[in-house]
Amino acid sequence: MLKKNSIVKFVLLVIIAVLGVLLCVCPFNVPGSSDRYNGFVAAINKGIDINGGVSALYSATASGSSSDLENNIDDSLSKIRSLLKLEGYSEVNVTRQGSDKVRIEVSDDAYDTSYNWTYLENGKEIEITIDQISDTVTDARVYLSSQDIKSAYISYGYDSNNNGRYEINLELTKNGQSRLKNMKNDADEAAKSNAYVYLGGLAADNLLSTLTIDDIDENIVIVSSHADYSSTSAENMQELIYTIVAGSLGYDMTLMETSIISPALGQNTALYLTIVSILIAVLSLLFIIIRYRHLGLLGCLSIIFGLVLFAFFMQAIPFITLNIATMFGCVVAFAIMLISNIIIFEKVRSEYAIGKKIHLSFKGGLKKALWPILDSHFILLIAGIMIWIFAPSVLKGFAIATVIGVLLSAFCSLVLTRYFMHLYLPINSTNAAKLSLYRDKSVRELSSEEVEILPEESAAEFSVEGGANNE
Repeated sequence: MLKKNSIVKFVLLVIIAVLGVLLCVCPFNVPGSSDRYNGFVAAINKGIDINGGVSALYSATASGSSSDLENNIDDSLSKIRSLLKLEGYSEVNVTRQGSDKVRIEVSDDAYDTSYNWTYLENGKEIEITIDQISDTVTDARVYLSSQDIKSAYISYGYDSNNNGRYEINLELTKNGQSRLKNMKNDADEAAKSNAYVYLGGLAADNLLSTLTIDDIDENIVIVSSHADYSSTSAENMQELIYTIVAGSLGYDMTLMETSIISPALGQNTALYLTIVSILIAVLSLLFIIIRYRHLGLLGCLSIIFGLVLFAFFMQAIPFITLNIATMFGCVVAFAIMLISNIIIFEKVRSEYAIGKKIHLSFKGGLKKALWPILDSHFILLIAGIMIWIFAPSVLKGFAIATVIGVLLSAFCSLVLTRYFMHLYLPINSTNAAKLSLYRDKSVRELSSEEVEILPEESAAEFSVEGGANNE
């Protein structure tokens, strides 16, 4: 009965593994919908060096000295990078060239989209005052401006009538936080309760939002929209963010040229890498099947589950981009999964070689493999974290892939492989040849009682026929 249950469970596990592989690599149309499922692997964000992309060169002009312009450009690079990330580009490189130029490189579907980011050229400056501009009030003190904005992002909130609406969160710089305190103090002295947000100049028609000063946080200004902007449309609010952030750069941008970036390794790089990866995986799995037979099959099943989970997390985590460095991380992830199972199987073979029965060899092998696996995984995990923290951005993909691979490898080898081995015992606990387990003819099989009472280091000594146990 136990054997039958184990066989049924293995059949179900194999079916699940096959379905997982199909979900990884096979696209299909979703039934009853116009959507198309492309698979985990295809959904992973591809970097410029694998998928190619688009490069755009902008000239920057601003009043003031060239050194001021250079500093403004350097301070604005992270803003532009974050802005383009909001558009869904998986990889964005923004650099200053010379003293007055900005080069932008993006990946993914740039071939099919407009790479003339007009909002970078049409930014509008935001200004916040405590005086509302009208026919009688034509000038006001500006307490906060675009230069005080560190970043901007969309949130969802509620108005005074508890109606849901999209809002813009303006995160302020340290200088902006100081100026916000001054605005609150002046408003308190003047007994004014509102602040007014203008976009594109201090004019009544440019009023973007009216804020209650007491509701403004210390470092974030939440803005809802008026006028031509719909507070119920996420798309319109996103366009508004583009306009605000572009206006906070401190200089004007003019597009000079655009060009296509070919993949670093040539066209169809992603296809070739996929084919090579599949060949390496298949050959590696064939190796452990040939060497360990049924044990190898158990290891293959565990590794396949690990690879499916690895592909799922790689496409599910939005900030992961598959580039050359990330590919090396994927290789490390697969290698550590393979090596972890080999360590277990070699320990099992060693246990059987000294005279233990198959089930005791499984138990002893798993126990002896625990700490070597944990030690190696801990070292790789710390290394991956250190690379993520201290290495340049180009290596962060390697670090993320390594960390995910190490965690999944520990789970697969110490949980899945262990479970599969215990599930296998009712099917075969006597035929060692099917498991590629061998011992010398001079070594006799130890009983469970002998294994329990003998010191581990002397088990081999007492397992030999005519040894101390027979004297």
